[in-house]
Amino acid sequence: MKKRLFQVFFLGIGIILIVRLTSNIFRLFKGIQQINLAEKRVLQLEKEKEELSLKRQYYQSPEFIEEEARNKLNMAKPGETIVILPSDLEELIIKQKARAEANPQVPHWKKWWKLFF
Repeated sequence: MKKRLFQVFFLGIGIILIVRLTSNIFRLFKGIQQINLAEKRVLQLEKEKEELSLKRQYYQSPEFIEEEARNKLNMAKPGETIVILPSDLEELIIKQKARAEANPQVPHWKKWWKLFF
């Protein structure tokens, strides 16, 4: 009876140890996965940081400042002339194309013919 009781006791302790060990192994694998994800995120953030630093350098460069002054502030260097195009330029081009298609080109000799005869 005592022998049977010891066997059941050790079997119970063995099962408990196995369950705890497997749960610890699963937690270890989850931790490794989280570390891998964190490493990937760190690499991604480092790449983003590098891109942002390059953008920052460009935005602080004299070329960018000159481009912005020309495009947004309509400034020019001495001796240059500023040409301001209408904002609806695309619409004007479309209208001119439509007019050209509606009125086909008449040869010059026909225009002269109509003028004199």
